[in-house]
Amino acid sequence: MDEARLYLVENPYFFSGIRRSYEESWLAVVGVPFDGTTSFRPGSRFGPASIRHFSAEVETISLGGGVNLEDVRVSDLGDVSVTFNVDEVLKRVEKVCREIHADSKIPVILGGEHTITLGAARGLRPETIVSFDAHFDYRDEYPEGVRISHATVMRRIREEACRVVHVGVRAACREEVEYAKSEAFFSSRQLLRNPEEACVGLRSIVDNAGSIYVSIDLDVLDPAYAPGVANPEACGIPTNILLDLLENTVSEKLVGLDLVELNPLLDPGGASAAAAVRILFEALSNTARRKRLV
Repeated sequence: MDEARLYLVENPYFFSGIRRSYEESWLAVVGVPFDGTTSFRPGSRFGPASIRHFSAEVETISLGGGVNLEDVRVSDLGDVSVTFNVDEVLKRVEKVCREIHADSKIPVILGGEHTITLGAARGLRPETIVSFDAHFDYRDEYPEGVRISHATVMRRIREEACRVVHVGVRAACREEVEYAKSEAFFSSRQLLRNPEEACVGLRSIVDNAGSIYVSIDLDVLDPAYAPGVANPEACGIPTNILLDLLENTVSEKLVGLDLVELNPLLDPGGASAAAAVRILFEALSNTARRKRLV
């Protein structure tokens, strides 16, 4: 981890308020305060700080999973030192994730915009990415002439030979629908109509996959539950359905996880940050239980 530390800066807040050393941890939290390609409502660069702030005030026990996060060895490495150059930011995220993985730990990335997932995917090389998102992010260029942005990230990941499974999608352009025809996806309407069936289908995909990376774009939730995002889309899923889906996705095959697109500037009451923290707590508790880390 020595080389990657050159790209990290300490944050005054610690995720969940619990301090553990990197050496004794199983899970390593890293913030990436970057929103340089955001095209609608910037501000997700403040997401990692907001998540940490709220996480220190949330109770740590998962009643569903029977796990206390205080018993899970989680360390907070601070933030990736970002620049205005998206390629350089992705290179740094890639390096950090690769070295965390080499130390047999799981990186937990706090965004920041969704583009940062490309850096994590390059560093971890999972077989399958499960993307919880209102959007496919399958445009080839967005805006015109730009091939790496929050709206193209999953297409770039798919081109680098990683399978992508989309969950909660409900907004797409014609180009993305054409590109997604051969991909597995669960629309938000499917999830709302029959969440149990979707959980079974998702679990089957995970059971038959190799290594898994989970990416949670907070706009997968309906704006009623998470208004503080850059690109809200109506007719999304509620938080409880997302938690059920995550329970059927996070498994012993997990190599990394991120939560992106929280925008504190659009979240004056903190509802979105509170949802983000609970989602992360439950996902990490499930990870610890499935990997028998507690």
